[in-house]
Amino acid sequence: MKYFNELPSKAISAFKRFPITIAWSALGSIFVIILIELEAQVFDEFTSEIFTLILGVSWLIGAQFASESLSNKKMGWLLKISVLGLLVIYYFLFPEDEIDLNPIVYMRWFLLFFAGHIFIFFAPFIKQWDKIDYWNYLQNIITAIARSALFSIVIYAGIALAILAIDNLFSVHIDGDIYAELYVFCLGVINTFIYLSDFPKKIHETQELHYSKALDVFLKYILIPILALYLIIVYAYTIKIVLAWELPQGWVSYLISILAIIGFIIQIIIEPIRKTHSSFLVKKFYPTFYLLLLPLLVLLSVAIYTRISDYNFTENRYFLVLLAGWILGMSIYMLFSKKKRLVVFPISLFVLCLLSSYGPWSAFNVAIQAQVSEFKQLVLKIKTQGDELISHEEATQFKSIAGYLKERDKLYLIDKSIGFKTDYVTSNYNAGKFLLDSLYGKETTPLFPSVNTYQNDRFYYNQYNYNKPLQLDIKGYEDLLELNLGANGSSNYTLTHTANQLILKEEEIVLFQFDVDEELLDTLSKYQDFSNAPEEAFTYAFSNDVGNYKLILKSFDFEKKGKTSLILNHLNAYVLIQYKEP
Repeated sequence: MKYFNELPSKAISAFKRFPITIAWSALGSIFVIILIELEAQVFDEFTSEIFTLILGVSWLIGAQFASESLSNKKMGWLLKISVLGLLVIYYFLFPEDEIDLNPIVYMRWFLLFFAGHIFIFFAPFIKQWDKIDYWNYLQNIITAIARSALFSIVIYAGIALAILAIDNLFSVHIDGDIYAELYVFCLGVINTFIYLSDFPKKIHETQELHYSKALDVFLKYILIPILALYLIIVYAYTIKIVLAWELPQGWVSYLISILAIIGFIIQIIIEPIRKTHSSFLVKKFYPTFYLLLLPLLVLLSVAIYTRISDYNFTENRYFLVLLAGWILGMSIYMLFSKKKRLVVFPISLFVLCLLSSYGPWSAFNVAIQAQVSEFKQLVLKIKTQGDELISHEEATQFKSIAGYLKERDKLYLIDKSIGFKTDYVTSNYNAGKFLLDSLYGKETTPLFPSVNTYQNDRFYYNQYNYNKPLQLDIKGYEDLLELNLGANGSSNYTLTHTANQLILKEEEIVLFQFDVDEELLDTLSKYQDFSNAPEEAFTYAFSNDVGNYKLILKSFDFEKKGKTSLILNHLNAYVLIQYKEP
């Protein structure tokens, strides 16, 4: 009850202490609520605004904490203004056109978002350090997060349920958007106010350690047993692969990383009381954990190296290497440092997040250059082998890299090595197929039965003209037929498909034979996707001794058979006929 009585005064105090952050969060929430009210596509039309607003909250909180630790107030304001300036720059440089296609945009944003939250974990301790103060500060952060989340959820659920009750019990129509608007208000305003009001003004020189019994129970009976279980599993697996003399699976790298992070969390929790704690496990955690971790880091390095040596870097492998290096560095620091400043953990992680976001050493640049290098080697092999086809595994890798580069809008980087421009490729899904078609030629493209884009059968295409009514120009023709492949009811006309030929008969008289397979495959190679092709691409005019014809394909469905033919499962078409004089 005391907390609720103090909440209004705490909220006022929080606004005075964090005016920029609270104003940013409140105005941002109002902006989003207005967009919802106007029924705008929030994340589709205002992506840069939403991403920047979300990003700014943690960075501005961290900047305020950091400025409070500086004795020079001008430097503190300069820091906060710099953070605001960087957010404005991020907004104006945001690649709005690429957001639907390029995963780099999302990954870079997440790295900055994560770095902003890590910033909060060390901001007041950049210049001043005290083990007890830092431990109390971390506990205040966790408490504030938990309390603000709980209160926001309860307030949202309570008000939302009340609105729902009024809507149903009193037959009062309430717009469904109110729930989304309420959610934004609770998350952006109420959550932020409660979160910031929970932070004590006094961060340094707290003197007394606030170590609760509940935390001690959580440490001894949950965290340490889980860590011990992970250690047993990983060491058992290590013994297994040593006895079998085989390379480790890539998945074990994730388990070792999780194990190390849990160990670091335990280290942070126990560091202030490690030497005085009554538990043997707590007292001996250091250096036992780090000595047990070092052999596993060798296993981690081998697992990562095996994966990279086979397929080179991607962003995920880059981050895994970075994480492994960070774990090794922190382990060595804890083993040999006398001061053991726990603030080194978040500071180092913060720096790595920023370094991996931008620059030639960033995760995205390193991964793209690595995949371009792999792709160039495959292209060189294709060109030097002549008619000899690359292997199934190489074709799969070719397809994977081509799709990877197209998805990141970097396929142009291989134009010079491949010998032609790749701007005709519009889909990352089929990028590898079309590039192989171009390299080998349509008639000699290798068919790899186990690769989806190269299957001899079960390969479908569909085209349905539902977007707008088909405009038929019947001038110069005397008959208009709408026919389906196969039976056409009581009609005298039959449309069949055999040996690449689409055949139209009137009773037993053959009116025309048309090589529809070549036309469709040619259209497919030209547009990559039938949905990208204009209606004119499916209109064919031709003539023979019987008459002049115009064939307009309305819908079709086929399976690719070999390199130059199809199996038509369905075809619906208009046929216009002008008979010639006998």
